Amino acid sequence: MDTDLFDRLGEPARIRELAGYDLLNPDLRTSLDAIALRSATLLEAPVSLVSVVLDSSQFILGSHGVSGWVAESQGTPAEWAMCTHTVLAGEPYCVTDGMADPKHAGNPFLQMTGLRSYLGVPLLGADEHVLGAHCVIDARPRIFTDVDLAVLHDGAEKVMRLLGAYRL
Repeated sequence: MDTDLFDRLGEPARIRELAGYDLLNPDLRTSLDAIALRSATLLEAPVSLVSVVLDSSQFILGSHGVSGWVAESQGTPAEWAMCTHTVLAGEPYCVTDGMADPKHAGNPFLQMTGLRSYLGVPLLGADEHVLGAHCVIDARPRIFTDVDLAVLHDGAEKVMRLLGAYRL
């Protein structure tokens, strides 16, 4: 793993804030799956995630359309996760065609899943740390719109209100 990436994602105050939530609660998972389903449906995307990015991995808290090894492991290495870019940027992150984008063309996640386009918005915690992302991922190249972005922002606000109810 890239040590600079590890250091940036592993910032102690951000990890402490993440540790302050009951992220493994099954009721939380059910509610986050519903938010992911809503975003996927509204944006006509096959995959939607609600995830947090830890220091070395992405942990999927809620999802729609995830299968195979990603579903079984409930995440990916941080350096493969498109959501890592959203977390590090601290703002929406968009990829219209990951296979044609030199920054993402070699990404094992895209190569193994066949997914190509991504739009994600940050999940901003109570202490102003970017904890993760709410996103949609599509198997086709795609140009996302301001309406798509608004749907994800709305979903992210719902996620953070819900996470607030699961603070330890």
